[in-house]
Amino acid sequence: MCVMKKKNVVLEQIRKYKWGYLFGIILVAMDAIVTYIYPQLITNILDKAVPAKNPGAVISNVAYMAICQLVSITVALALSYLFCKMSNGFIVKIKLLLIQAMFQVDGKEIEKKSNLFMTSMNADVNNIEMLSSRMLSDLLIQIVTVIITAVILIQINPVIFWFMLLIYPILIAIQIFFNKKIMSQSRKVMGKMDVGNGLIKEFVSNLYEYLALNGRNYYIDKFCRNETSLRNEILKQNMLMAYNRSVPQLISTTTFLIVLAISGVMVINGQVQFGELTVIIMYTQRMFNPLSSIMLVIGQFQKAKVSMDRINEIVG
Repeated sequence: MCVMKKKNVVLEQIRKYKWGYLFGIILVAMDAIVTYIYPQLITNILDKAVPAKNPGAVISNVAYMAICQLVSITVALALSYLFCKMSNGFIVKIKLLLIQAMFQVDGKEIEKKSNLFMTSMNADVNNIEMLSSRMLSDLLIQIVTVIITAVILIQINPVIFWFMLLIYPILIAIQIFFNKKIMSQSRKVMGKMDVGNGLIKEFVSNLYEYLALNGRNYYIDKFCRNETSLRNEILKQNMLMAYNRSVPQLISTTTFLIVLAISGVMVINGQVQFGELTVIIMYTQRMFNPLSSIMLVIGQFQKAKVSMDRINEIVG
């Protein structure tokens, strides 16, 4: 028996902006080029122009570095605008789809779906919007930075790169562990929000009855129990996100200090030049610093995935 796969309406709306994403990839490629060129300019200054006492070469390389920085900043701004513009477009369409879907809900499911609808129109849509408009453009740049940095470090000294690469399986294992926890916790938070929306709707609908029957304490007790439970679940979720950033940061900082010690010894032994040491220091940090941002975005992906499933439950 053939079972039809349930469509993902959120992804369908996002796919309509494929040309925009293609343009975004072109912008990222531009950033990759200047990211690759930049450390070469540093080594030109420190290992060639300065020892040769050539001020003209120093000035020209600094000018090229300024151009690289300008291109990188322009790309970041353009990506931010592009992704926010596309996000605004499909977020409006998703909200309209949610409203249209509610007009087709069976009478028996109105109460259940209306609570889900209220949370989806706010928290779920906000989860997707935060990812698509604010985080995704940064993620692309961070990933490119890590890849280009890896290429640069291999060219300078493969030993340092391979040592750093050994740390990545540990970071990936940590990421898988926390992602599962974050997704599970996100479902709990959204479930509590649904209950809270139901209680607010109940309060507005039955306000006269509560006033007539002096039911203030009854309602407040019921509302506070759910609200306290919701805030506890949100605290757990936020702490999981914080651990998801802090643990990789601790590992990457420790690795950086070890790499710094190894590189210093290599400079003393003549295996690495001073300019290359400067690049190693800068780009070892650039190899690991984006990881915390990438981890944060992947954590947000888990929350957005839960939100997509909930929206599809209404619209699909």
